[in-house]
Amino acid sequence: MQERFDRGMAEAVRAFVVRNRNSDGTYSLDPKITPEALVSLIHEAVGDELSFYPEADQLVWDVARHMGFVIPACPVESRGDAKAFLAEYGVRNADQWYRRFGFDDDVMKNFYATSVLMARNTPFWRKLIPVPKLAATKASTFAPYLVDALDFCLGYETGADDDRLFRC
Repeated sequence: MQERFDRGMAEAVRAFVVRNRNSDGTYSLDPKITPEALVSLIHEAVGDELSFYPEADQLVWDVARHMGFVIPACPVESRGDAKAFLAEYGVRNADQWYRRFGFDDDVMKNFYATSVLMARNTPFWRKLIPVPKLAATKASTFAPYLVDALDFCLGYETGADDDRLFRC
């Protein structure tokens, strides 16, 4: 099977980041490494398999647009294609959509202080990884979320393994 990304490079980037993990699970990357540089390096390895959304509220509508729904810049959940898109997932609003894919009460309470990583794996399943915006400001605090995303990209999980995964 032809890989859609450079698996060797992705594994090497993951190994580099994990080498900087402390015994307490935190990371100590060189402070000169910016989060943007780390995301850029990972993107070089996995390409479109990983997307970073600094503003979590934009993700739901980007997924809808990707699926071919016509969503205006300022969507109204109860109208047109936005309503049809949400119905496709069995939900009535964007809040329910995010909850459907793993955003718990703590994340939803701080939703506007949340960024999100969307990762796609080899069998084309997607996973959402909420990231506190503050964590995304330093490579060392962003690292655990990026490792989680890379692990997913490199893996073979399906919706049968985790009902928070989805395809689009």
